[in-house]
Amino acid sequence: MKKLIFSIPASLFDIFVIEFNGYGIEILSRDKSEVNFAIYVQDEEYEGIKEAINEIFEELGGGNLILEEEVKEENWEEKWKENFKPISAPPFIIIPEWEVYEGKDYIPIKLKIGMAFGTGLHPTTQIALSLIPECVKEGKKVLDVGTGSGILAIASAKLGADVYAIDVQEEAVKECSENAWENEVSIKCEKKSVQQVEDKFDTVIANLQMDIFREHFDKIVQLFKDCLIITGIYGEKERDEIINMAHKHRLRIKKEISKKDINKEGENWYGFIFEHQ
Repeated sequence: MKKLIFSIPASLFDIFVIEFNGYGIEILSRDKSEVNFAIYVQDEEYEGIKEAINEIFEELGGGNLILEEEVKEENWEEKWKENFKPISAPPFIIIPEWEVYEGKDYIPIKLKIGMAFGTGLHPTTQIALSLIPECVKEGKKVLDVGTGSGILAIASAKLGADVYAIDVQEEAVKECSENAWENEVSIKCEKKSVQQVEDKFDTVIANLQMDIFREHFDKIVQLFKDCLIITGIYGEKERDEIINMAHKHRLRIKKEISKKDINKEGENWYGFIFEHQ
C-alpha cells in the first residue's frame, strides 16, 4: 500500500474534494494558503488514482504530489479502525464495512475500508443525504450523476429506489459497484457522461462543481420528472447563479438548505430540490 502526500492551494481544496468524491483524504496540515493531505491506495489502484488526481489538478490549475511512501497495510488498517467513528447524516449513518448496525434510528450505509480515513463527510454529501428522503421513494427511478463512491446512489437504493449511477471516472464506477455490493443493494454503475443518458427518471441527484453545472445543466434538467437534487453549490454567487439557471428552465425551488463552511467565515454550501413549474 502507498501513502501519497499532496499539496493544494486552500482555495481549491473543497472543490478538489467534490471532484474526488468517494475517496478518503487525511488532512495533514491546513492554513489560509495551503492544504497538505494524504491518500492511501492499494498497489493495484496506484496508477489509476494517481492519474485521476493529476487530471483534477490540471483542471483546477493547482495541486501537486510532494511525497510517496510505502505503508504496512496491517498497521494502516488498524489505525483507521481505531480512529473511525460512525458518521451521522440523518436519516442515514455511515459505518465501516466490518461493523453491523444494530440500532433502529438510522439507515446504515457501509463504506469500504479507507474511504473516510481522516475525514468526515463533506458538507455537500451531508446536504444531499438529508434531501434524498424528500424525493426518493420505493420503486421510483433515480439517476445519480457523478456518483463517485456511490454513497448517494446507495442511500437511494436503501430507500427502495431503482438506481442508475454514472461517472466519467473508471475508478469511481468500480468503487460504486464494490460499495453497492457491500451494502447489499442493486445499483447499475456505469462509466458514462450525462450527455449520453436518454432515459427519464423520477429523481435526478447531482452533487457536482458549479463549472460542471454550467456545462451540463441544460441536459440534466431534461432527465427528471419529479425532483432534481442539486448540491455542490458554494457561496452566494454560485447560489444565485444556479437559481437563475433553474428559473430559465421554468423550475421552482421546493426546498433549500445550507451548511456553514467551517474553514471560511461567512460562506455556506447550498443544496436544493427543484421541481417543474
